[in-house]
Amino acid sequence: LKKMENILKAQGKRVCAVVIEPLVMCAAGMLVYPEKYLKGVAGLAQKYGVHLILDEVATGFGRTGKMFALEHVGITPDFICLSKGITSGYLPLGATLTTDKVFSAFYDDYDKLKTFYHGHTFTANPISCVAAGASIELFSKEDSFAKIKDINNQLNLFLDKIRDLPMVGDIRSKGVIGAMELVADKKTKEPFGLNKRVGMEVYRAGLKNGLILRPLGNVVYFFLPICVRSGELNDIFKRAEKVMKKLADDLF
Repeated sequence: LKKMENILKAQGKRVCAVVIEPLVMCAAGMLVYPEKYLKGVAGLAQKYGVHLILDEVATGFGRTGKMFALEHVGITPDFICLSKGITSGYLPLGATLTTDKVFSAFYDDYDKLKTFYHGHTFTANPISCVAAGASIELFSKEDSFAKIKDINNQLNLFLDKIRDLPMVGDIRSKGVIGAMELVADKKTKEPFGLNKRVGMEVYRAGLKNGLILRPLGNVVYFFLPICVRSGELNDIFKRAEKVMKKLADDLF
């Protein structure tokens, strides 16, 4: 945060916005960071008059345990980017939410030429919008957040079982998201060389056990659907535990 503030002090007038994935940096390897950091970023953006853009494409719609990750720290960004969970993945759709202040900057009579013209051929696809409406409605009809809590409990039980394996350097979870960082040396946290393709070895071993485990480099992660049943989770984690223990035997 200190480095960020130094940049904003020196270059604040040239900075338009801060863009960040709240609480979980998904594409970077499911890196879970402290809530106080997100709150600190929001505070600095407000202090220096910089827009805060939260990318909730992956973290939104319950994936971190709340409807949106920003709710964990009670902040109000200038923009929220949404997709994926908005339709539960059934159809492609994205949405951008913003404040009245930003909206008003582009709202006026036509001849004032303030309109922000942006559109594309497939904007507001009606079938995708129906899917989004149905998906969002399920959150009000079902106790989705109790389910998410149960999923997280089962996920953490699994992660605890494999945490002591020699190639597991770190485990982390948030809501329905879980990750295992694979390392060559557990003590020093030295990573496997990318040429080893250890994550891909986990993927291949998973397929042999009827399970798809997607690697991000040396990170193997879970991004579990909210509709998953407890028995299905038990089956998933039993297979995953078998895969990880076999990998440990092969590598060490």
